[in-house]
Amino acid sequence: MAVLDQPLGDTTPHDPPRFGEAKFRSILDDVLRAGYRFARFDCIDEDGADARPVFHLRHDVDISPAMALRLGEIEHQYGIPGNFFFQMNAETYSFLSSETLDIIRTLQAMGHCVGLHVDERVLGSNERAIERTLDWLRDHIVAVDRVVSFHRPLPHLLGRRYERFVSAYDDRLFDAISYLSDSRRSLAFCAPLALWLTARRPHIQLLLHPEWWSEIDSIQQFWVTLRDRRVDQLRRYMRDNFSKVFSEVLSHEDRHLGI
Repeated sequence: MAVLDQPLGDTTPHDPPRFGEAKFRSILDDVLRAGYRFARFDCIDEDGADARPVFHLRHDVDISPAMALRLGEIEHQYGIPGNFFFQMNAETYSFLSSETLDIIRTLQAMGHCVGLHVDERVLGSNERAIERTLDWLRDHIVAVDRVVSFHRPLPHLLGRRYERFVSAYDDRLFDAISYLSDSRRSLAFCAPLALWLTARRPHIQLLLHPEWWSEIDSIQQFWVTLRDRRVDQLRRYMRDNFSKVFSEVLSHEDRHLGI
């Protein structure tokens, strides 16, 4: 396990900070070592029955369902719940593909909370409209949990409570002094996180985007891998649905890429 008095961001000049599974595991080790309780967003302990400080680990799946599954597997190994949010209108993956739906169901079977990553430009922020979307998905597609996070939230969503579902920006779960993120693929959150853990801040919400935690270091290689993955998905779709037309020009070899 990592040692708490060595901030997560501390490295030698020969060991620059980097994303990857080892770093992810070291974060989980530090949080557990500090005595935190990992919690689902849909299990808010308003009575304070558990006196341990609370850690909400959140994953907004903007690019890579496969890496969401991998992080979920690691968290399951640790016996802790995560909170995963998938975007219906993502242009980097298909929410309605059997591959993504299987990942959602697998994450739920592991005990993770899985909800929607809502793009306000598409679904808006109206409570009833979002509730109807959740109900439709549960009734017809996949039984997502009644929890949402908002994609690039506008200020009016920060601290807002909903009655019919839970928002990751609910004032019981989110405020500026308890929230950290790896946004822009940055590990700058590591140093303040180490300080917060040492101080045993009562509640912490950490947003980690699964795609950044692959073992791909180079942004150029990340782009190439993402491009190749989308091409491979298109190839498989065309092969499976229009095989008589494309069978002679499309390979039958499926690729398994890092994201």
